[in-house]
Amino acid sequence: MRIDTEKYQVIYKDTRYVFPKKEFEILTLLVSKPNRVFMREEIYDKIWGSEVVVGERTIDVYIRKIREKLGTAKIVTIKGVGYKYEE
Repeated sequence: MRIDTEKYQVIYKDTRYVFPKKEFEILTLLVSKPNRVFMREEIYDKIWGSEVVVGERTIDVYIRKIREKLGTAKIVTIKGVGYKYEE
């Protein structure tokens, strides 16, 4: 997987994907440290900051959309904790 931060696009399995900003930021965060579990609170802080209030299931929706686009099981849910990208 290659991530182009200037064009907000991802190249995965020879296909180019363009993501909306928040999906792209979440994917970039997860891929930045493969196999590391990012806690939900950490994802909220890094992507939305402490000033923006979002719903409890917001991250789940974004993760589902990322998975639908990439068709990959590389983004793993750690129940009750958060998410990780497996290499």
